[in-house]
Amino acid sequence: MMAMLAILALEAGAVKAQKPAHPSIASPPAPRPTAIGPRLSLSLADAVFIGLRDNRTVKSAYIDRISQKFDLFVAEARFRPTAVLTASSEATWQGPAGGTATTLTPTASWLIPTGAQFQFAWSRLDSRSGGVDVGTNTATLSVTQPLLKGAGLATNMAPVKVARLQEKIDHLALKSTVSSTVTGIVTAYRALLQAQQQLVIAQDSLDRARTQLQSNQALIDAGRMAAADLVQTQADIANQQVALLAAEQQRNSAQLGLLRLLAMDLHTNVVAADPVATVHVAIDLDRAIAIALDNRMDLLSQRMTLEQDRQNLIVARNNRLWSLSVVGSLQHQTQQGGGSLVLNPVTGLPVPGVNAPLVGLPANSGSVGVELSIPLGDFSLRQQEIQAGATLHSQEIQLADLGQQIEAEVRDAVQGVELSWRQVEAARQARDLAARTLELERERQQAGRASNFEVLSFETDLRAADTQALAASIAYLNALTTLDEQLGTTLDTWKVSLND
Repeated sequence: MMAMLAILALEAGAVKAQKPAHPSIASPPAPRPTAIGPRLSLSLADAVFIGLRDNRTVKSAYIDRISQKFDLFVAEARFRPTAVLTASSEATWQGPAGGTATTLTPTASWLIPTGAQFQFAWSRLDSRSGGVDVGTNTATLSVTQPLLKGAGLATNMAPVKVARLQEKIDHLALKSTVSSTVTGIVTAYRALLQAQQQLVIAQDSLDRARTQLQSNQALIDAGRMAAADLVQTQADIANQQVALLAAEQQRNSAQLGLLRLLAMDLHTNVVAADPVATVHVAIDLDRAIAIALDNRMDLLSQRMTLEQDRQNLIVARNNRLWSLSVVGSLQHQTQQGGGSLVLNPVTGLPVPGVNAPLVGLPANSGSVGVELSIPLGDFSLRQQEIQAGATLHSQEIQLADLGQQIEAEVRDAVQGVELSWRQVEAARQARDLAARTLELERERQQAGRASNFEVLSFETDLRAADTQALAASIAYLNALTTLDEQLGTTLDTWKVSLND
């Protein structure tokens, strides 16, 4: 690969050294700038609003909530009656005789929180054979009440409780996604703001360098400076131009990063309109830790996951019990049509006037009993209980670890905010001293007591101090945003309410 790149570089150099064979063919145009659209000034609040409205990650999270809410609906329909309608029709024949049978069977079932299962079935059978129509109606009601396995409110309500907890976890996941998106937009906005200010700093440095060049030229004309010293200033101007181009590229990259989060046209010339304003915020560490333990989405989700595992353990323990149930059923059957059938021995058809219709009397029946089922040699039920218990204990450990982790993160974030503010104060002081030093050095140069090299060195120090002060201010603002996210209060800070 390196050899290929070297060959391509040599070929490019050779082509560049040659004279064009066709002078009329123009060189390819320069690439179009990224921001060619209209200028759009945005405040940070506007950027957050647009991002919450158009960000694709947020839209996808809301789409997922549609299926998640329906999952809860299905789980809560566990104790609602259900019905199935079954119908069939068939034709039969045997020798010269044939017939048809049509069956309609609606069935309904209902599970109640105690574990009792009610089932009702009604069937209608219409048959025709040898010219005789017979209709049979059968209604059956059965009840099964478990006494051990599958019995009790705790066991039967466990799936519903798990689903409700999962709904809360999914809501917290949406909240976390929106919060992370807001944090990302805020950080990207400040990155653009920093890049814009860095571009201003680079432009100011270039302007000062050009002013210094004019001043040096006046000193040379007055015979108070050697002409050779002018080269240093010209070199500094070239360096400032390079820094200006780098700052412009950084600004373009920051624009693209923000536009992507806002799901806007990448050609939009977006401009961060807010100033870089930093104000010290006093933070109570103990109160911050308490707020985080009450609001962090990951901690709340972990607590709900732990409760889900407790419900799963209840079900796993119940599944190991014997199946002992009280069962009962009632059946009601009626029949219409039919009668004594006399066939012609020659034709095999019913004899007219001989077959009288008959209406059957209702038949009622019922039963009550006990069913017992004892599993033998099945270790999978014990395995499920052990797995559920191990999962529960593991989640308890993870909850304790997560609580400690959150406390450590909040402590670190609070310390980061305080140290960032101290850096802001120190950077501001350093910037003011650097500006004052450069001013004094220029006065000394005018008096012939300082060299051009010393002035250029202090100019470089001022540019570095400006950059350092800007970076410190942005870092402090981002530290506050990070602390807000660590506390789980980002949406409260921005007054965002979820449309969920």
